[in-house]
Amino acid sequence: MNKRTLFLVTFGALLLFLAIGIRFILSESTPATEAVDRSTASPRLPSPVHSDESAAESDPTSSSSVPRDFGASGRKEQQNNSRSTLTAAVLGPQSEIGNGFVGSTTCRKCHAEAHESWHSSYHRTMTQQVNEQTAPAAIINQTVTINDRTYVFEKNGDHFEVSFPDPLVGNQVRRRRLVLMTGSHHLHVFWYETDVHGTPGQLDIVFLKEEQRWIPRESSFLRPSVHSNVLELGTWNRTCSRCHATHPTEGFNEFTEDWDTRVTEFGIACEACHGEGAGHAHKHASDPSAILSIANLDSDQMSRLPDRIVNPKHLPKQASADVCGQCHSIFVPDYDVVSQPDYMRDGNPFRPGELLSEVGFSRVVRATAEFRDTETFQRWSSMEELSSGFWSDGTPRIAGREYNGLIESPCFQKGEMTCLSCHTMHPPAERDVNEWRDDQLKPGMRGDLACLQCHQKYEDNIADHTHHAVQSEGSRCMNCHMPHTTYGLLKTIRSHQISSPSIQASKTSDRPDACSLCHLDKTFGWVSQKLSEWYGQEFEIKEPLEDSQPVSTSVLHLLRGDAAQRVVQIAAMGWEPAQKASGTDWMEPFLLLGLNDPYDAVRIVAGRSLQTLPQRNALEIDPLAPARERMEIFNQSIKLIDENTELLPRPEVLVDENGRFDFPRVRDLLGQRNHRPIYLRE
Repeated sequence: MNKRTLFLVTFGALLLFLAIGIRFILSESTPATEAVDRSTASPRLPSPVHSDESAAESDPTSSSSVPRDFGASGRKEQQNNSRSTLTAAVLGPQSEIGNGFVGSTTCRKCHAEAHESWHSSYHRTMTQQVNEQTAPAAIINQTVTINDRTYVFEKNGDHFEVSFPDPLVGNQVRRRRLVLMTGSHHLHVFWYETDVHGTPGQLDIVFLKEEQRWIPRESSFLRPSVHSNVLELGTWNRTCSRCHATHPTEGFNEFTEDWDTRVTEFGIACEACHGEGAGHAHKHASDPSAILSIANLDSDQMSRLPDRIVNPKHLPKQASADVCGQCHSIFVPDYDVVSQPDYMRDGNPFRPGELLSEVGFSRVVRATAEFRDTETFQRWSSMEELSSGFWSDGTPRIAGREYNGLIESPCFQKGEMTCLSCHTMHPPAERDVNEWRDDQLKPGMRGDLACLQCHQKYEDNIADHTHHAVQSEGSRCMNCHMPHTTYGLLKTIRSHQISSPSIQASKTSDRPDACSLCHLDKTFGWVSQKLSEWYGQEFEIKEPLEDSQPVSTSVLHLLRGDAAQRVVQIAAMGWEPAQKASGTDWMEPFLLLGLNDPYDAVRIVAGRSLQTLPQRNALEIDPLAPARERMEIFNQSIKLIDENTELLPRPEVLVDENGRFDFPRVRDLLGQRNHRPIYLRE
């Protein structure tokens, strides 16, 4: 065995420690009770049910494998025998139109074109009841085994069932009816009937649409890859319903500790964005009496009901943005504004056309420096770590909370920008629906037109502003001002807090800078020098690493950074503009390191990025394979790369003077890795 081969084996052993040993450290340091996503959840409601999963898996018949509590007050499972056999009416949340709402079918009678485009959107399918019209092929007569747990999906008459080790009953195999599914854009999450009235449990595996494979639920989120003790019972009622259904009333019963959740419609429907429609429909209907029945109102009640329908694109800037912000934000519910019993009965008091700040129930969290002392931020941060939702400078870091970024942006604060400046919920009839519904952008809004519709002065001299060739990706507005620093559901998306690259901000924040997410092979010193030359920013010549050759920001974040920094850099390596700017021949070893990261989600993203490289030497690695199996393939792949790759020296990306990867320096940087646990509230 030559010295280099011996080193590679030793290096592999180090990675095995990082993949297994750090997991043990995390499992020892992680609290048994995982925090609820309190951006929308109430701390006064029962926590998710917990059990000792490891004990249950080792002995399904042991008494310790049976969940002890179904809520905060400790109701025993045995006390729920009276509801062990449930009818379809109480398997889970129910759709119920009334109380001033009329439903999308009523809207369709006059607004057929708008209804058709909405019906094609992912907003509509945010939550669906599982039936013959909605069930994907993944749950039709399929058998799946994950982590030695087998799930048998079967169609039974007009409904769908799964037999699996149910953690709610100590991992004893149960046949459960699937009642709801959430997601539909990138993944499917399924909810099944339980022995608790109206309270579905979340299946502990999810289906990735891109890969067409099932993975453990926890692997789809950026969090330490250890066995969580959280059993998702009541989570849909308490949390998901608030933004995955139209006008939910949660209906928690504190005496029986179960739920009677009602929604106007599953998914985000017309009245979620336009307001409750009874007054409007009654006013314009050819048969007004029919609306009384639909809205569950008598004629006297209807006579006092105003036409509350609004069009968000015709509202003032703040009110228009708040229509989206009611869901697309991190917020804290204020039960001093609406009591918790009233909220449980009547739902959120906000209606489209109103201002979130004036209604006051949903208190939007602002995390930039000037808001750190506010009551809302203090309240939120007493329940959550800043890193769960924001970068250290207060920029939102998780997808689905774009409103928090928008309201901190100069284009909103000093201009007239709203969500609808770029997005449209109803495209013209000639638009390709499949192309539109991916992110619901207006035509042309993927490019510079999104910015040039206001910043017209740059249109004729864009290269003078960007200092990049006109047709290059470096001259695209959003690549500099809306970089991919937001993460959610195994991918990065553009930040909606519009900003400019800044030397000072990059020195004080853990957020990757836009320049380094394209120029993955450049150091912070190089980026700073360019910003100083082009835009006059103050620049102090000082590299991140002292007494050694400078290393690119991307490599530093990937090797030394925390999990959130690592996943952003790994995703960037699969982004075509970054590959063109940085080259790809040096990336493969770093993505192989990503495929041995302690976090499942990081490994999945690394696998996706690796597939985009034009030339690969590595053998196939399943991101969710056992650590020892991955490490064996890693060592074989590194040897192949070492034998078949010859590069020019590039110390910034750890290619040494011989054109080989500098594994000793990689090892040293890995030894400096930030292992703080990261739990993103996606």
